Amino acid sequence: MKAVIISGGTPPSEKLLKDELVGNYVLICADSGAKCAYEYKIIPDYIIGDFDSTDDYILKFFLNKKSIIETYPIEKDYTDTELAVIKALELKVDKIVFLGCTGTRLDHTFGNLALLYKCLDNNTEAFIKDNNNIITMVNHSVIIKGQKGDKFSIFAYNKPIINLSIFGAKYSLNKYILKIGDNVTISNEFVNNEVKIDFESGNLIIMKSID
Repeated sequence: MKAVIISGGTPPSEKLLKDELVGNYVLICADSGAKCAYEYKIIPDYIIGDFDSTDDYILKFFLNKKSIIETYPIEKDYTDTELAVIKALELKVDKIVFLGCTGTRLDHTFGNLALLYKCLDNNTEAFIKDNNNIITMVNHSVIIKGQKGDKFSIFAYNKPIINLSIFGAKYSLNKYILKIGDNVTISNEFVNNEVKIDFESGNLIIMKSID
């Protein structure tokens, strides 16, 4: 089962959201992510947070629609989005898609990148998606899909990436040690429909971006 989490950043387009709501999924809104669901007339399974930024009429509407609402104090040790992740992991999902998790609050965006690591540490595939970007974190070699000319960037997260090799991209690498803060792997390009990224160890952030 997949969890789709809508947080309180820049809302996803209606198409992006509805494209994710297929198959077996659970929809979780983190606090003001409920506004997005309300505007798109989509009923979440869970709404979680301290609700310091969600109007009461929205919560009452979803309560009448049988959404499960879990309220937390404003002063707490977790962000609302992290509480949504904890709920998703409790539900034993195998994939989490974060929407509304980027925007003007860079502190929250940075914190949400850290939640990708939390998911990875719990053996759960996870992606942050917005209208221009797809971001994931992996700890093993992968093949990523795209179209010729598509842009992608990769970063070491919390430790160096050992013996990083990139095949099928405009700029290739062979057994490179990618250190934290190293920007040599920003803005690479697909030359075909697949790029192979090999490495021995580390936690790698992969971003596909559209201008």
